[in-house]
Amino acid sequence: MTLHRDRGTRPAAYGLGYYWRRLELRWLLLRARLLGPPRVLMHDSETNVAILRAFGARIGAVNVRIHAPLVLHGAEAGYANLTIGDGCIVTGNVYLDLAERITLEEGVSIGPGTIVMTHNRFNYNPILEERLAHQCGVAGVSFGRGSSIKAGAIVNRGVTIGANSVVAAGAVVTHDVDSLCWVAGIPARVVKRIGQDPSGGTAAAADEGPPGALSRSGVRPEA
Repeated sequence: MTLHRDRGTRPAAYGLGYYWRRLELRWLLLRARLLGPPRVLMHDSETNVAILRAFGARIGAVNVRIHAPLVLHGAEAGYANLTIGDGCIVTGNVYLDLAERITLEEGVSIGPGTIVMTHNRFNYNPILEERLAHQCGVAGVSFGRGSSIKAGAIVNRGVTIGANSVVAAGAVVTHDVDSLCWVAGIPARVVKRIGQDPSGGTAAAADEGPPGALSRSGVRPEA
């Protein structure tokens, strides 16, 4: 026996909540198109993802979670500088500077309170910007597949975090990090190679080199 369903019906599983969220999303998008892309996203994950996509961000189709609040700096013209791959999670109180491109490859996790900067200035102070010119400018930031950025970390402009690496809570990353590295501190340095046995300090010594030198990851150890 063939069963036929009325084309005018909807799955009962949707419920009123589904339609209410869809209506709310339509209103938020209309408001944003009139006033410009929101600087702070304060909604549920599904709504945040929809708003990001609506204004140019490239977001993966599978299991992407964007939790509020998310602050988006330099995004007056939209979120085209943001790419987030499948399986990524961005937890609350994250600050993304979209003056230049930020890329999260598949499976990246960004912990609460993380700050990602793609530009630096000194408020147009002529003395500082002349004497610290090498610290001024704009450069993108990239997070390799499966990398994990813990709470309160700061990632500076131009940095690339390698695949499956960990940035410890509160670290300030100023140089590139190789794949499978754990970095910590201010400025961040290689603590260990993930998957290698650091017993006796052998692995750490091999990574860090002499005092003040850059490790193979490009991260300068603390003095």
